[in-house]
Amino acid sequence: MIAFLKGSLYSISPEGVVVEVNGVGYLVQVPVSLLSGLPSLGSQIHLHTHMVVKEDGISIYGFIAMEYLNSFRLLLNVNGIGPKGALNILSVVTPGGLAAAVSEENINLLSKAPGVGKKTAQRIVLELKDKFKKGNYLETEFFQNTPSGLNNDALEALISLGFDSSRAALSVAKAAGALGPQASVSEVVRQALKGLADK
Repeated sequence: MIAFLKGSLYSISPEGVVVEVNGVGYLVQVPVSLLSGLPSLGSQIHLHTHMVVKEDGISIYGFIAMEYLNSFRLLLNVNGIGPKGALNILSVVTPGGLAAAVSEENINLLSKAPGVGKKTAQRIVLELKDKFKKGNYLETEFFQNTPSGLNNDALEALISLGFDSSRAALSVAKAAGALGPQASVSEVVRQALKGLADK
């Protein structure tokens, strides 16, 4: 079992990120929302990981914070939710957002994730409600104050304009990297739109 990966960010694509560790490149699938907050290529990155071994291969799922990994594993315990479904859910909500959605029985928010219908969202609420009673996964300042939070706002703006989430996330990541951490949401959105228009 690979518990975490720490190395150089080699590449970013809709399939995930490649992290180079001692000359070996690991393909790691990550939430779309994480793509927009990644550092520039070549930078050091630390991902908490969950490895899934199947007959057709090995998949690694990575998260920037343990709260995401814990929420991912909770979702895997829900009947009918596989790794892809759990990843899709964490692409549209943070761990705190998931906890709030479950506690408030917000079916509409959960069903915004690709491949998650109303029945699946109801099952998530039913099976996870007790898990969140103690508040162990409530949102913390970490998620509200990091640059990735700002980039997530930019990503949501592009998705609301009708752009594909994977393409939008890559464009936001490039724009944020070019503009630096002091950039505002509107500046990142404008730069990302230019990148999307060039394509």
